[in-house]
Amino acid sequence: MGTSVSNRQIIFIATLLLSAPAAVFGQGDAGGPVYVEADTLTHEAAQDRIEATGNVRIRGRGMTLLSDRALLFSERNEAEAQGNVTLMSDGDTLRADRLLINYQDNTGEVEQGDAFIKKGNFHLRATRMSKLGPDSYRIEKGSFTTCDAERPSWKFSASDVEITLGEYATGKHALFYLSDVPVFYFPYLIFPVTKERQSGFLTPRGGNSNKKGLTLNLAYYWVISPSQDATVNLDIQSKRGVGLGVDYRYIRKRGSEGTFRGFVIYDTEQQRFRGDMSQKHQEIVSDTFNIKSDINLVTDRDFYRDFAEQTGVYNRNQLDSSLSLTKHFRRQVLTGEFHYVDDLREDLPDNNKTLQKLPVIRLTGVRERLFGTPLFFSHESSFTNFYRREGIKGQRLDLHPVLTAYAKPFGGLEASAWAGYRLRLYNAFDVPADDGNNLPEADGSHVMGLATAGGAVSSTLARVYETEHGAMPRIRHVLIPEVRYSFVQERDQKKLPFFDFDDRLVGENRVVYSLANYVTGKFAGAGGDAEYRELLYLKLSQGYDFSETRRDLLTLVDAKRPFTDVMLEARVNPLKQFSLSLDTRFNVYDANVSTTAVSADVKDGNGNAAGVIYRFARDEVEYLEGRASVALLKPFYFNYASRYSFDREDFLESFYSLEYRHQCWSINVTYRDRVDNKEFFVSFNLGGIGSLGTVRVF
Repeated sequence: MGTSVSNRQIIFIATLLLSAPAAVFGQGDAGGPVYVEADTLTHEAAQDRIEATGNVRIRGRGMTLLSDRALLFSERNEAEAQGNVTLMSDGDTLRADRLLINYQDNTGEVEQGDAFIKKGNFHLRATRMSKLGPDSYRIEKGSFTTCDAERPSWKFSASDVEITLGEYATGKHALFYLSDVPVFYFPYLIFPVTKERQSGFLTPRGGNSNKKGLTLNLAYYWVISPSQDATVNLDIQSKRGVGLGVDYRYIRKRGSEGTFRGFVIYDTEQQRFRGDMSQKHQEIVSDTFNIKSDINLVTDRDFYRDFAEQTGVYNRNQLDSSLSLTKHFRRQVLTGEFHYVDDLREDLPDNNKTLQKLPVIRLTGVRERLFGTPLFFSHESSFTNFYRREGIKGQRLDLHPVLTAYAKPFGGLEASAWAGYRLRLYNAFDVPADDGNNLPEADGSHVMGLATAGGAVSSTLARVYETEHGAMPRIRHVLIPEVRYSFVQERDQKKLPFFDFDDRLVGENRVVYSLANYVTGKFAGAGGDAEYRELLYLKLSQGYDFSETRRDLLTLVDAKRPFTDVMLEARVNPLKQFSLSLDTRFNVYDANVSTTAVSADVKDGNGNAAGVIYRFARDEVEYLEGRASVALLKPFYFNYASRYSFDREDFLESFYSLEYRHQCWSINVTYRDRVDNKEFFVSFNLGGIGSLGTVRVF
């Protein structure tokens, strides 16, 4: 029979959700009726007991309870379900022989419980689960796994686990099993159980390295405040010593935030302290003023080669550090930046000759109309203080005001013209003697101005084509022809100090003509919404220098050859799964390719992907990188990446990875082959738990 229940019965059903750890039972919906169905539903007034027997089904409030028998003792404020108990809520399920709850003191008990938590695919079994109070639980003779099988591939078990939500869980006599075989024993475990961040020790990590030896990493996570936390690492290395690492993160008002990471070790092999440090910060002082810092320091130029493993870190040649302040005005932007470079190249004995910019002050003026005329004024100005311990030092003031005019003479034609003057003022000292390298004559001040000018004419032509194809009904083609002229006065600048390439401006008297194509497809998206995707971008351009002196990327001076390289830029995306890009320069005089960069990527969305990148610069570099991911033999997954240098005729790096993924665990075997190092790793991962560690075989 089916019937609506009383308020006391509603309390009974709602409190059933509190009879075990909160991770097992959801709270369900806050409102709505609760219904009971059973073969028999009786009320004994003498004992103030309500009893439902035979195929009991209680539903409502986002949950369903099934059992052979259900009892409500109003006077004792207790409720009980017995026999084949099943409680389902939001995908979570609890099965038990018996479930008891006291909804006055918020305690309860589950006997022979088997719980499934959908989020994380957690399976929990216990002889007894007890709720000791609003936030306190106890589990006796329990086991835990994320494997679905009746005989799981792995599980944790413990004789006694006590849990206080928002604080910690402690376990005694814990065992880790592979199948039914115990392999690790933990006499005592403690870990945080809270949705909020909680301080505590992290899982230790161990391994082996041919450079570091046997390693053990012990980490402590520290919640300093709601807006700050830190991780402190103790890194024990048998070959190099004991290192200490700190990773600190914080958030401030107005979106200000920052990080600090540092590591230091006394290297027993080299008998000295070594380490590195990186710091990033953004301070939003106001809507118009902010401060940024990005500091990266290292004790010695070999530190990353000895201790780092990631590509891009272990072979790093340069470290950049900067501190900048930016102020926005109505039409002006003022920026000050201190920029420090640490050159890590092996062929340099030290950093004494590296040029530093301490500081650079820039003032940029956005184009602003002059007194209602068709003329617009803008400028780019900068002051740079150059410093190095050994070599030329000094200051440079660079001023570049520009006047620009815009017009639409007829139709869709757009035209612009500009004229400016670039004035550079120098103060140089510690200038070395001229040894034939075109150094300035002597210390002191230097001034030079160059006239600049230019113009551009362009038009935008667009047309939409009907394809009569359901998947892509329309294609839009945009064609932009443009002619651009640029002029920079040619002057002898050999007597100026040379700090960077802004001190040797290349004269120009050049016209560049280009044709850009954009092809966009309109596709029928899900739910009838239109989706637009670029199918093709193609730009062809070339320049002609009226001075008949050719200057290109690889050819600074090439007299009597006024035509520049033909430049081709392209992006092709015919399918979502495939993309191709090309950037190449072709020398029309020598009939050969000056530079090219081409890349292709393909992926199917199911874990299969491949990509290739090829770079070439004549007489400079030739380089090929390939990568592939294969998931055709699931549950086996293969990854490969390699970099090959044609100029060296050797592989710079090759990486192989083979992973086997089970439903609740995985094993990953990787091999990395570098010019100076070979590494083999085996790592294990348990579903819902994370990596158990990495084993370095050699």
